[in-house]
Amino acid sequence: MFSLDAPGGGTTATRNPRRRQRTSSDDSIALRQSPKRHKRSFLAADTFVPSNLLKPNGHLSVVHGGPISDGHPPKARKHRDVSVDTTSLVIRNRGSKRVERERRGSKQDECVVQTKNDNYIVMQDPNIPDLLRDILSRESWQSEISSNLGHAVATTYNQAIIWCYRHTSSIDVSRPLVIKFPQLTPKSVSPSHPLPLGMLVHDSGADEIALLVVMPLSGQVIYWESVKQAANAELVRQKQQALLGSIGGLLSGEIITKITEAEPDGFILTTNNGRIIHLAVRDPQGRPQISTQYMRNNATTGKGLLGSITSVFSASSWRRDIAAVHTGNLRGKFHRTCIVATAQGLLQVWELARHSVKTLLFEVDIRDEVFAVLQTSHIRTFTEDMKSDFQVLDFALFPEAEVITAKYPSQRLLVLICIKAGRVGNYNLVDLCIRNGSVEIDVVHPITCYSEGQQPAENWNSFRTQLLLPEPAQMAFVTFEKSIVLVSLARIEETPNSQIQIESHTLPDNFQEALHLRQNDHDYHVVSCCSEVFGTESGNATCIFLVHGFGMARITTLPLKEGQSTLERSTVTVKSKIEQAIFYGEMPYNLLDFDPGRSEFRIDETELEAAALEISHSIMSSSSPYIPTITPSMEHQLELRATALAELINYTSSWSLKSETRWQLLWSAEKMAAAITIWKTYDTQLSSRKQERGTMLLPELLDMIHENCKVENCPERGETDIVRHYLIHDVWRIELVIPWAEKAVEELYEEGIRDPATQLSLVNQAVDIQIRSMETVFTFRAANAEVYGLGRGLIDDGIYQGKYDSLPEPWTSILDTLVHVKKLVDLSRQMAINNADTPGSEDGGVDFEMVKKIAADNPRLVHICCQVYDERCRWLKAQPDAQTKAEGDALIRAYHQIRREIIVQIADLEMPNEGIKLAERYQDMQALADVIERSTTQAVERLAEPGLSESDELDYELQLQSNRQKMASYFTTYGSKWADVLYSNTIAHGAIEELFDNTGDYQRFLTLYLRGRPQYNKLAWINEVLAEHNYGKAADALMATQKQESSLWSKKIELSMGKLALLAAEEQKPKQVKADVAVKVIRRVDRRMEMIDIQDQIYAYIQPALVQALDEDARYKIAIEEFGLYATKAMPTLKTIFEQNIAKLVSCEALDAEDIIDMITLINDGSQHVDGKGFAYQRFFLALKTLTLTGLVKLDPSRHELHEKIIWRRCMLNDNWAELNQTETKDDAAVVRETGATALFQTLKAGFENGLFDVIQPIPPSAILSAGTTVASLRTSSRYTNKPDSTLKALAQDLEKEDRELAHAVESGRLELWWNGIVEAAKASAREDADRRGAEMAKMEVLKRKVAKRVLGDGQAEEVYTNGHVHGDVLVDEQGDVQMD
Repeated sequence: MFSLDAPGGGTTATRNPRRRQRTSSDDSIALRQSPKRHKRSFLAADTFVPSNLLKPNGHLSVVHGGPISDGHPPKARKHRDVSVDTTSLVIRNRGSKRVERERRGSKQDECVVQTKNDNYIVMQDPNIPDLLRDILSRESWQSEISSNLGHAVATTYNQAIIWCYRHTSSIDVSRPLVIKFPQLTPKSVSPSHPLPLGMLVHDSGADEIALLVVMPLSGQVIYWESVKQAANAELVRQKQQALLGSIGGLLSGEIITKITEAEPDGFILTTNNGRIIHLAVRDPQGRPQISTQYMRNNATTGKGLLGSITSVFSASSWRRDIAAVHTGNLRGKFHRTCIVATAQGLLQVWELARHSVKTLLFEVDIRDEVFAVLQTSHIRTFTEDMKSDFQVLDFALFPEAEVITAKYPSQRLLVLICIKAGRVGNYNLVDLCIRNGSVEIDVVHPITCYSEGQQPAENWNSFRTQLLLPEPAQMAFVTFEKSIVLVSLARIEETPNSQIQIESHTLPDNFQEALHLRQNDHDYHVVSCCSEVFGTESGNATCIFLVHGFGMARITTLPLKEGQSTLERSTVTVKSKIEQAIFYGEMPYNLLDFDPGRSEFRIDETELEAAALEISHSIMSSSSPYIPTITPSMEHQLELRATALAELINYTSSWSLKSETRWQLLWSAEKMAAAITIWKTYDTQLSSRKQERGTMLLPELLDMIHENCKVENCPERGETDIVRHYLIHDVWRIELVIPWAEKAVEELYEEGIRDPATQLSLVNQAVDIQIRSMETVFTFRAANAEVYGLGRGLIDDGIYQGKYDSLPEPWTSILDTLVHVKKLVDLSRQMAINNADTPGSEDGGVDFEMVKKIAADNPRLVHICCQVYDERCRWLKAQPDAQTKAEGDALIRAYHQIRREIIVQIADLEMPNEGIKLAERYQDMQALADVIERSTTQAVERLAEPGLSESDELDYELQLQSNRQKMASYFTTYGSKWADVLYSNTIAHGAIEELFDNTGDYQRFLTLYLRGRPQYNKLAWINEVLAEHNYGKAADALMATQKQESSLWSKKIELSMGKLALLAAEEQKPKQVKADVAVKVIRRVDRRMEMIDIQDQIYAYIQPALVQALDEDARYKIAIEEFGLYATKAMPTLKTIFEQNIAKLVSCEALDAEDIIDMITLINDGSQHVDGKGFAYQRFFLALKTLTLTGLVKLDPSRHELHEKIIWRRCMLNDNWAELNQTETKDDAAVVRETGATALFQTLKAGFENGLFDVIQPIPPSAILSAGTTVASLRTSSRYTNKPDSTLKALAQDLEKEDRELAHAVESGRLELWWNGIVEAAKASAREDADRRGAEMAKMEVLKRKVAKRVLGDGQAEEVYTNGHVHGDVLVDEQGDVQMD
């Protein structure tokens, strides 16, 4: 239905290139000035028109009875339509629907508007009599409209029905005239034959409306001079009054197809064989008589443009398809020009004279010239082989006086042609002039808005395409059976811009638009049509259409607006088409089909989206001309706009609108729904008159909104109702009302409203505004999201669950709304609590019902608050910039906290069940647990109060019972989500014993909870042992616990219990842990226990010095002073490390392996033990042992190597090698004694004795130098991977000082030379000690055997000793030791 620009630019009327050259002033295709027209005076309806002012195409300016000078009143030739053969026509009486439809269609001249825009208006004429509807619904019929008479006639096989459709007629509109046909031959009335053709004319003799009826097949003719008299007479008298006749000479199968009024008392009949017959109803003396004459050209003309024509209507020439026959202006009293057009493009011009021979003046073939012009068009491509599909459908005469030349008259025509291409029809209107026997083509108007191909007629009664050219001939109406095309013929003003557009082929088409009749639910199709001749002095062209199934419709063009040019009006705007569809398309019996899915409906989506948004805004702001701004009912006005918004999305939903556009349209509809709800709430308050004492909040808050955010009402213009004014003009900004509902309460309080009752009333109104509007919006969104193409199932709880990245900020969750909805939640809750116990009175007291209502509304308001937060969080998180995303993250955290608080606080209103429902809705387990806990606490406290009534006591007991049942059911409903929160709350409240009491069916949730939280491993192992009997899991929990344990004592206990649990797990059947896994874990436990033992030795070493300390701080200071001399000597980083570790050691906190190594190697010797049994002589061995216990030698060799070198370096630096190297005054025994007392010797010896060097090897001084003295060397250890360079640089500097001291020992004390000798001496000393211990053990073995034999006897003692069997109270272990029980 839209008329669109072609892809290559605007389509323009195509000029004939072979025409004469014009001057620059008229060198435009569409800018040529129209020929001068003869001025016509407007005559009143009671006057006759002189014969020389009869219009072409059979039009009359006015028609009325009365004699004139020549004795013949002027008659108007009417385009007759052959109607559709049907047995029913439902021409509905629209009167019963008018009240219902006044909201959509206004009335103009008692007609119901079907559609209206800036270019035209389509109306339904209600003047269809009931009797006519009844008759035509039972019989086949066709119709002809006589616009000049204001009447129409419908003919069936046996009667004619005449009715007046114009109020000015003398015939009663409600009473049609029925005229029965005289008895005819069976051949002419068979239902299979064409229907009779009827035409209403003005009879010159009787000065009445006359009726001519022709039987198409038999040729019988019936003429009534007065339809009034004929209708009022009896059947016999009707036959007597009728003038009967027949058309002789019809061939077999020849049928009369068309009647055209030709001159006073004359008609032109057209047959299907292409013959033309002149029919007269009066003789030369003016007496009634039917006579016929076949129009033939028997003369042979050898002159003229087309050459010799020997016999125009000979058998070889008249067998052709006559497309149309029209007559020109009446010249003088008796002469008129008749033009005949064939479908093949041949135009014949006849001279008609009253009661004389009808002469063919000339004929001209326009096909070649028109086709040549079309081929030069830039609109479509026409190939030579398409010429055979050239077809003339109809033509119309311009209402201009004929120009009489020397030989022939000239006439300007508008010809409708079609060139069919497959199933597509290419239609064009050709403006041409017949002059001097030739044709000149002026302008070609391509029809681009309609392309349906012409289909063969189903029967003789089918409608044939018709071209109407009503005065003032500025608009052509091309009428198809199911469509009507309007094409503007107006000349575009010649301007520099238009000239440029012509040359660049970008000049847009003149206005043209296709109106399609509704087919899906109504089989509407045109039966007949005509141009209206009344009212043409206004400059508006009007055509009348009789539509099957609908009734009578009229289309009237509208004048240009003031200052509007033809070029500006040329394009049919998308906005206009959408507006027509949404404001008129939903009418149940609308004539027109606004379906956008037609083939001609091509549209740019960007333009469509812009138009849809513009229309939406015009509806929201009531700026649309189709929306009444003032109606008696405000609700009705709002609902009209809501309906229009719904129609807008229904109409545009078939296009691929952007998601953003669809959201904008949905938001507009949401705002309108909210406005309706707000108005209904306000209207209810006005009706109830309960606000007389207080203040109406809505007018106050609207008045507070800044003037830049609303259309200010002007009391001087009578705009005194601020609420109605806002809802009319500012619904598109209604998002401001939501936060202002609460802000206005604050403002009014600041302005001095202190009365509690008034304050309560204001809060109640604010709650109503926010709750009802927002609930309406979210409900509307959920119900209509799919209609708006936003996906199915993407709306949950009113909130969009899809992607927000392409969406603008949702109006329902702007920051102001977020803040003030939350404020109103708190304010209304507090108001309800504060006034719950306030005494009220009838005069000015607090309304307790209102207090209850505010309390009852709080959960709904909490729900809305959660929805607003949820939506804003989603939108912020979807935004591309990092700052907005960060705001979203922060808001999510705040939202979860706020949601929990406001849900839990509902319990303070003694509505715990409502809070529970909301917590369940959002599956907020923490809020759910807190609400139940608070509810339980409140119930317990109330039950403890004295004087509690039995009913209240029962209520609280039921509440407690309900809480217990809910808590139990939540394990099934929510599973671990609920259990996790419940157990966390239990632990947080210190009720540890409740975890292991009455777990019953929910034990598995406790187990899953404890197993999934390492921080509760101390509880988890208890649960595993007591409830699950899973010692393997208990061991895992204990092992994990000891890793996080800071207390050395607890760590030792946990390791021991973990080992015990592993051993127990191995004994279970089936085993709860694999044997190899248990062995590995036990070994790991043993290693860790050894490290704890080493830390115990360190503590035992320093403990004697701490005995006198009074507190923990003193112990720390003493330890630093006594044992930190080495670490504190100008090595700040090592000093810090030592102080941190000594603090842990003094506090009995567990040290990790590397801290133990640092502690051992940095601690200062407090005393010397020459026996070598003290900690001081074993500490470096213990450091190396600790290092091997970590397993780093395999797991992280680089890390192990760095630690190992640092241990050896500090071991070597423990003694003064320069002094030891001075042996000149020492004997060998002294040297051996001194070297044997060094830490290096003691470490080597201990290593050899304990097999340490089976795992690692001693490192000589030369290999230790430079270890850890640079940042790069420290980075090789994974311990320092994440340390900053500054920290490592400071550490490297301290280690470099150690390295310089070692280098000095190597140089001045010859440590490198001493190394090998000390290693060998230590190895020999260890071997000697081992041999000595071995000899001692052999002696003990002999002694053990002697004791066993003495106790048990020889034989039994040997067996028991060997196998370790128990005998009595004696147990001999695997080493052969006798153990006493």
